[in-house]
Amino acid sequence: MTVDPAAMRMTQSSVRAANLALVLSRIPGQQGTISRADIAAQVGMTRSTVSRLVDDLIMGGLVREGGTTAGARGRPAVPLSLQKGTVVSLGLEINIERIVATVVDLAGEMIDVQQRDLDVLGLSPADAVALLMELANTALESRPDGARLTGAVLALPGLLDRTGTRVLRAPNLGWEGVSPSDFWDLTVDGDPVPLRCANDVDCSALTVLRDDPQASFIYVTGEVGIGSAIAIDGALLTGRSGWAAELGHVCVDPDGELCGCGSVGCLETVVGARALLDRHGYPDLDSLIADAESGQDAAVTVITEVAVALGIALGAALNLLDVENIRLGGHLGRLEPLLRDRLAAELDRRVLWAQHSGIETQVVEDAPLRAAMGAGLSGLGRVLTDPASWIDPILV
Repeated sequence: MTVDPAAMRMTQSSVRAANLALVLSRIPGQQGTISRADIAAQVGMTRSTVSRLVDDLIMGGLVREGGTTAGARGRPAVPLSLQKGTVVSLGLEINIERIVATVVDLAGEMIDVQQRDLDVLGLSPADAVALLMELANTALESRPDGARLTGAVLALPGLLDRTGTRVLRAPNLGWEGVSPSDFWDLTVDGDPVPLRCANDVDCSALTVLRDDPQASFIYVTGEVGIGSAIAIDGALLTGRSGWAAELGHVCVDPDGELCGCGSVGCLETVVGARALLDRHGYPDLDSLIADAESGQDAAVTVITEVAVALGIALGAALNLLDVENIRLGGHLGRLEPLLRDRLAAELDRRVLWAQHSGIETQVVEDAPLRAAMGAGLSGLGRVLTDPASWIDPILV
């Protein structure tokens, strides 16, 4: 049998590319603590093979070595981390009350943040994207010399098509059938910067997974409305079309208020920040928290109402998904100390397996910036999944 040399080279190249991605995938969740020997043990490769692959990743500017640390026996271990400032992405967000542009590097650090707080509902999509480009250009001025730009990802509060180019429906933003790329015309070093869109809460969840790559959780965050994301063993559960995890539009009161989505009694109409404050006459969340902490009956009633509504929606989700960890962000994270006992009691009552396995609730801090940062991480994802395409042009 004759072996085609070109096919053999292609096979070898494909195997090397897959191995580079496998080795690189072990570093993000173990930065500064994992060594070449550790990776070899985890992925089942020989140390010499892993060492060659790591050398390529270092020469390609994706990985860096730290100082040696003493091991139990043999040579001191050299910890590996993702390289800072060599590959960056634009992480962007357009939301109801702000427009944000960040530059995020492969190590997960925000090199720069440009934010404009304003009423986005008063802008047309074209004007909003024009302002976004202005902020993006300013943020890119902080890009390290020689850093390669992977592209731009825009986090938006709504449903998107599978390609990430068209907003199918964003009720709170007032956008429907909008393609932000139609108004996007950003160039860097003479080259156009491609734009892709993603759901804002999915992007936020990526920042949580960055710190805990194998985590399983339901992440619920809120500002004006309610957004959520689901992770199972480190992978976002997005659904066939990318529309999963819309917990904010689960019905918790069939006789309730009309939601911006067109349905009635959605969780968002009860616990969304704007609906919550408007319905109970509080000027801001601080006032509600202060009254609840002082034990005023009206505020305590509001907190109970929020806990019950969350318990209904989250209880149904936990029964379906068998996930034990809840992460609360945004205004729900701020309310968590007040909600904790009431929400736990509601979940104990509603979740079938609650008495057999504990349900943990955690607060996700800095939720407002997480969407833009997660969008940047999303834009860097293709470097992590296909590092060969990024390092080989440098190594040749």
